[in-house]
Amino acid sequence: MKPAKKAMLAKVALATGIGFASLSAHAVSYPVPAYDIEAGKAIVEVNCAACHGMNGVSAAPAQPNLGGQNIKYLYKQLVDFKNKTRRNGIMEAQLVGLTQQDLANLAGYYANQAPWTPGYGNKATAAEAAKLYLGGDKTRGVIPCAGCHDPKGNGNAWAAFPRLGGQHASYLATQLKLFRAAGREDEVGSDMEVRTNDAAKKGEKGMMQMVASRLSDRDIKILSEYLSAVH
Repeated sequence: MKPAKKAMLAKVALATGIGFASLSAHAVSYPVPAYDIEAGKAIVEVNCAACHGMNGVSAAPAQPNLGGQNIKYLYKQLVDFKNKTRRNGIMEAQLVGLTQQDLANLAGYYANQAPWTPGYGNKATAAEAAKLYLGGDKTRGVIPCAGCHDPKGNGNAWAAFPRLGGQHASYLATQLKLFRAAGREDEVGSDMEVRTNDAAKKGEKGMMQMVASRLSDRDIKILSEYLSAVH
C-alpha cells in the first residue's frame, strides 16, 4: 500500500473509531477477476433487468440501484448471495447456475453503467440527519457514517464500501434494520431477517452490525431519506 493511501485511511480510522486492520481486511479480501462487460450484459438481460434495470436504475424502491456502484462491493455481494453468506431468496434463485466468472462479468457490467441520479430527501429532517451522518453521536456510541461512505455518499472504492448517495430510501432503511437485528442479536424467524455479511470472521460482528445496533427507528428513517438525496 502506498504511504499516502495508508496515512489517509489511518486518519479516517482515527476519526471514526474504526480499526485500520478492519479497513485493510475488507479491501484485500475480494479481488475482482478480469471481467467481460458484454458477457455481463447478456446475463443482466435474462436474470437482473426486471428488478435492477438494464442500466442499473431500479424502478422499484425496494430494489437497489446498481449502475455505477463500486465494482468490488458488487462482486462481494454477488459472491455472498451465491454462497448464502448474505441471504435473499430472490437473489439466490437468480444466481443458480452462474459461475464466479459470471458474477465478475455481472459486477463489471453494472459498475460500468452511468451512476444513478439522486432522489428527493426530507427537507424537514435533513439537517438532523446530516449531523448524524457526518458527525455521529458520541453520547450513544454512533460513529459518523461519512467516515466509510464519504461525506457525499460516494463510498470507498478501494475498501469496497458501497456508494449510498441517491440510493432508494426504502432499500437503505431495510438494510439498516437487517444489520441492526444482527447487531442486537434479535430473535428472528430465519437468517434472511438479519444481515451479517460484512463481519471479518464467521461469528463476529462487523462494523455495520455494531453501528446499526445503536440506531433508533427514527435514526434509520431520517438517515435513509437524507442519503436518497445526497450527491
